[in-house]
Amino acid sequence: MNKKICPNCGGNGFTKHSWESVEQVVQCKACHSEGEIPEDKFVHQTYTETDRQGKESTTHYVGPLLNAELFTDLVIVV
Repeated sequence: MNKKICPNCGGNGFTKHSWESVEQVVQCKACHSEGEIPEDKFVHQTYTETDRQGKESTTHYVGPLLNAELFTDLVIVV
């Protein structure tokens, strides 16, 4: 089974969150701290699209993991 690097954590299995002077490490819920997501797994993802008039909107997609290089603001919804 082929896997892709998780776009939420960048393959680390965790994310860092800062609030004021406190930094917290949180395990990635999108890949269950594995750093990779199977290619055939369907996941809920969002990204921003711009129409011909320049108006931006958030697009929701459920399916195999999209290419994070093409969708630079790709977010996996957990």
